[in-house]
Amino acid sequence: MTDRLTISPDDLKRFAPKAKPEYVTALLGNLYLLQTNGILDNSYRLCHFMAQIAHETGGFTILREDLSYRSTARLRQVWPARFRSKTDAELKPLLRDPRKLGDAVYAGRMGNTQPGDGYDYRGGGFLQTTGRGAVKRYCERLGLDPSPSLLDDHSVTLQFACIEWVDATCNQYADENDLTKVSKAINTGSATGSVKPVGMASRQKWFAKAWGIWGEKGKPDTPPAEPMTTGQIVAKVGTPVAAASTGAARLIQSPPDLSQVAAWKSAATQAQEIAQWALSNWKISGAAVAVYLIMCHVIPALPKIKERLT
Repeated sequence: MTDRLTISPDDLKRFAPKAKPEYVTALLGNLYLLQTNGILDNSYRLCHFMAQIAHETGGFTILREDLSYRSTARLRQVWPARFRSKTDAELKPLLRDPRKLGDAVYAGRMGNTQPGDGYDYRGGGFLQTTGRGAVKRYCERLGLDPSPSLLDDHSVTLQFACIEWVDATCNQYADENDLTKVSKAINTGSATGSVKPVGMASRQKWFAKAWGIWGEKGKPDTPPAEPMTTGQIVAKVGTPVAAASTGAARLIQSPPDLSQVAAWKSAATQAQEIAQWALSNWKISGAAVAVYLIMCHVIPALPKIKERLT
């Protein structure tokens, strides 16, 4: 029987050495929340959860979203849809004025209805919960009175994070070790949508670090890549098939120079690796070869076949 997963002070310090005490106290003092929400059920869930909250908080160093910007270029970079068409003259009043910027980017959406909501309900806590609407929904679940000050209470924001995690079915995606789906669910609101999550490299880095601390031995520590497209599959299998066909023909016509033995050994090793991949993925490779043969040999030959038949 394995020991129950937990987070020790030493483990947390190894994971995020610059973590602010507010986060450390809230997390270590409320591990029961992770337990009751199934996050401590296995290493995958814990590591994916830690990766997401570490990314969102910059390694547990960002308590609230910083809306103080110094350049118009940065504003356009962070909010391209809102500010791309704005001139510098239009954007300069938003610089170094967090309240004005908060209203400019968040007013009238995310449940924000009152003047000042954009700034008051800016991102805060473990998953940087944002907007009056989200705070209201979570407070209704927890029996709390909604208030922007709750985003500064990180025992509460940990509860918000757990609700968001479970509602987004992240435990299931973590069980599948699918970093992309977990990240999409947290960052875009849809694990199956087409919008790509921001900061995937950072989320991957934090997952790898978490796995080094809480991961299970003997299990894969790298989340799977996104599925290959049909074009990528054909390229992966079809190109080697074409190369092999051409190489075989040349070999028959002109035997290799013995001085090129090293090069041929290298080619043979590569061919062996391709063959091993094809055998282990025989359904994909078989379909790809069929597509390649039809496209490159059957279809081009159809006019000649038709000519002979007529």
